[in-house]
Amino acid sequence: MKKILIFAFLAVQERFVRLFMPRVSTHQLLLLPGIESLRWTLGRWRAWRTFELAAKKVPAYRQFLAKHDFPGRLPGNGTVYDEFSQIPEMDKDSYIRPWSTEERCLGGKLPRRGVVVDESSGSSGVPTSWVRGPDEREATRQLLQLGFARTSKALDKQPFVLNAFSLGAWATGMNVTSSLTDVTMIKSIGPDKDKIIQTMQEFGTGFTYIILSYPPFLKALFEDTRLRWQDYDIVAAFGGEGISENMRAHINKYTHGAFGSYGASDLEINLAIETDFSVALRQAVAEHPKLAARITKQDEYGVLPMIFQFNPYGYLIETNDAGELLVTIVRRENINPRIRYNIHDRGHVMRVRDLKPILREYGLTQVLSEQLLDLPLLFHYGRSDLSVDFNGAVVAPDALRDVIYNEQALLDAVENHRLISYEDAAGNRQLHIALQLNEQATESKELDVERYLGHVVTELRRMNGDFNNAIRTAPDSTLPTVAFYPYRTGPFTDDGRKLKNEYVWQLDGDEVGDWELDFSYTAQQ
Repeated sequence: MKKILIFAFLAVQERFVRLFMPRVSTHQLLLLPGIESLRWTLGRWRAWRTFELAAKKVPAYRQFLAKHDFPGRLPGNGTVYDEFSQIPEMDKDSYIRPWSTEERCLGGKLPRRGVVVDESSGSSGVPTSWVRGPDEREATRQLLQLGFARTSKALDKQPFVLNAFSLGAWATGMNVTSSLTDVTMIKSIGPDKDKIIQTMQEFGTGFTYIILSYPPFLKALFEDTRLRWQDYDIVAAFGGEGISENMRAHINKYTHGAFGSYGASDLEINLAIETDFSVALRQAVAEHPKLAARITKQDEYGVLPMIFQFNPYGYLIETNDAGELLVTIVRRENINPRIRYNIHDRGHVMRVRDLKPILREYGLTQVLSEQLLDLPLLFHYGRSDLSVDFNGAVVAPDALRDVIYNEQALLDAVENHRLISYEDAAGNRQLHIALQLNEQATESKELDVERYLGHVVTELRRMNGDFNNAIRTAPDSTLPTVAFYPYRTGPFTDDGRKLKNEYVWQLDGDEVGDWELDFSYTAQQ
């Protein structure tokens, strides 16, 4: 009886929402403050309903549950969250690859019309195709338009969106373009500095340019001296990877603000967004170690988390025992449901109502003053499957990124970075930390690289206690090495050929010995 009443209520409530589906104002109503508990509860009920719908109508999911000896329904006797947490999690290897796209669709077949196919970047392997039906694309469109409306409301000039995400079949570039075309002026350029600069020169300073791209591209764009950036009004939005607060400050020299979005091709491109409140909280975490220890896992992962806000009415986000995020898209409209999907990102969720007393306790009223939405917070620490192990410690490329971006000289000089794990001739696992100098730093040779070689290791040890202990106990022959490489040399020879930067390499042999090292350093215990 409990399930029947809940599902009937959801049907009535969602039918009401669908009557106003073309209106962004409907979604704005769902984000009003004061109904945080309602959103939280409805999201869990919708996840329950979506699970049982998928278990009934998706052939692959029925087989997946049978393989795990799990029934296709929840008892409904305890709390939804506790019962939902018993459902087996899925990921690309356990669910996406074993079954065909059709088998993973509602009814076991693809709709004849209205389906868009895009693909992931393939950063962890071969690119994967994803199908999105008309209803879920409409939902994504409205969420992106809502975010855009909030951004553009504060602008004095007409907004002009320059979409510099990679175009073609890639999920982000495609969805951004299709979602924003009917609400703003947009030019989809892709990551091409020349065309962006040419466009801004052509259209002049009468617009506020909202430039969307990956953080490394934004940094390189604003450092291009062909344009007088101070003459233009610019807002930056980024996705694909995180940034340090020093990097944000660097980009903000050229813009009115830089805000990130969290998403994934496997799920959706805009699961969560940075807000003024989440950015202020992140900066407070960076400045107050006691606050960081209280609400984050920064000490455990050795990296300052990105902090976003998300709508629990649309997504149920959990954390498994390994510290990885499990995401359920709770909308029943998705033709290819994902239930407790593990994208292998580290993170956790915290409700604003639980955070407020802690901020007051530390006297951080200035952070509280930035709070507009009472949406829960998502703390994100990067990919769990794109880290490397060293003597029992986990080292994340995001931690190396923060070391580089938190030192102005390195921020100005380093083009890319990479953690390289390989096996030497004696069979020992080694860690090589590679940093690529940009063209200017390579030519000028102004960076005191010998000074910063040791600095990189020292900072990584300071940020990550496990890594520090791992170095202290490692045999001398396996201590990590650090090297700076001139632009497009060594492990960076082929950089720029892929959609996204590669930050981790796992090599089978001692290929590092083939690279010419002008400056190298071996960590000291």
